[in-house]
This record gives sequence, C-alpha cells and structure tokens, in this order.
Amino acid sequence: MSSITLTSAKLYLPIGRQSLRSILRRSAKSTDPRFLDEGDGRFCKVLDGVSLDVRAGDRIGLIGPNGAGKSSLLRVMAGIYAPTDGGVEINGRVSTLFAPNIGMNDNASGVENVYISARTLGMSRTQIAAVKDDIINFADLGDFIDLPMRTYSAGMKMRLGFAIATAVEPDILLIDEVFGAGDAAFRERAKARMASLMDRAGVMVLATHSEGVISNFCNRLLWLDGGKVVFDGEAKEGLARFKESVKQAAQTRSAAS
Repeated sequence: MSSITLTSAKLYLPIGRQSLRSILRRSAKSTDPRFLDEGDGRFCKVLDGVSLDVRAGDRIGLIGPNGAGKSSLLRVMAGIYAPTDGGVEINGRVSTLFAPNIGMNDNASGVENVYISARTLGMSRTQIAAVKDDIINFADLGDFIDLPMRTYSAGMKMRLGFAIATAVEPDILLIDEVFGAGDAAFRERAKARMASLMDRAGVMVLATHSEGVISNFCNRLLWLDGGKVVFDGEAKEGLARFKESVKQAAQTRSAAS
C-alpha cells in the first residue's frame, strides 16, 4: 500500500553567502528563530518537527502563506531532500509535478524531451513509446514539437512538462501549484486530466493557494506556517479555519496602520 510517514522531520537549508548577501545582512539582526548559525554557515529552518502519516486514499491539500515550507515538504516527501533531523519513510512509486521543465534539454526537440524526461521518471523506452502520441496530442504544440525547446515560451514548456508527468501511473502523486500556469483553456483540460490521474493514484498531495482547487480535489487539508503543522484534518473544516485566520490577520494589520 502507498504511504508516506514523517516523524519529527526538520529541514535546514544553507543560505549562500555570495548569492544571498542581502538576506544575510537582514538576518544578522533578525530575531526570527528560523535563521540559525551552525559553525561557519548560516541556515534557514524550513521545516520544524513535522510529523505526518499519509495513507492510500488520501487526497491532501497543502496550504499556507509563502515561505511556510510547502514546497520543501513536498521535496522531502519525494525523497529529493533528506531531513536534517527526524525521519521519512516512503512506500510506493512517486511522481512529481513541480517545475514544468525539470530534466529537459533546451537544445533538444520536444519529441526528444519526451524521451529524456520520461526516462528520468523511470519509464522504459517501450512504456514511453506507448504513451508518446498521447503526450504530444495533449501538449498540442503543433510543429513546435519538432523544434528545440529553447524556441518555446514558458507556457509551452509547462504544457509539455505537464503532459509528460501526467503520463506516468504513480502510486504517490506530489503536485506544486501546477494549476496556476497556462491559459484558461489549458487549465480546464489539465483539471480533467488531473482528475483522472488522481483517481488512479494511491496518494495525492497538492500544494496550492487556491481554495477552489482544494474543495474540488482534496479530502484532507494540511496547513503549514513557519515550517510547522497548524492543522491536519478534514478539508472543509481546515479551509474554514484558514480563511478565518487570514481575515483576522488582515483586520490586525488594518488596525495597526
């Protein structure tokens, strides 16, 4: 059975001294407990003791403000990041929908990238050949499918990446804001394709800022803030609490200004 278990998982990510000097200058005077000094380095604690049991049949909406740790949690679930402390156990084949063009080669054609990306997802050449036409038809790139991907717009890359990722039959499906890109027509097609994929997946975890997406696709809500779990339970109740929290925060800011 597909499952993910996190036990008091913490994740510290290094802050690069050269590329993020401005952050270092600000955080040097910050009292924010997420910034940590360890030896010669400085780290940001993006997950802080997250414990979670995800079981077959779960359709989890992952919600929270920017910087809450949603994307980092998904990457721990995918096995991309190892927890700095605590544990994670993943049972089942994982498919991810994160950045749409991960693993793609800008100098290769769209067709060539179908093979390149699908192989990184663990598909054999025989399996890829069986779904290649479906991927190309869904991406609907016309003659661009035979051109180098460097000629594509960001939306075209997203469409091809989405078509490839959703051609895989996953046990565990992890999604990061995939419904926020593309034109309206493509988003509607994507929703229909995702609904079919979710029906076949054992587990789905979807990070999003859209309450409508959670209402339509999720039976459970996980609310993160500051790398910690604020709520884990039934989606409708969780959304109501989250909306009330956002409303109260807005009122507090308005009263203070």
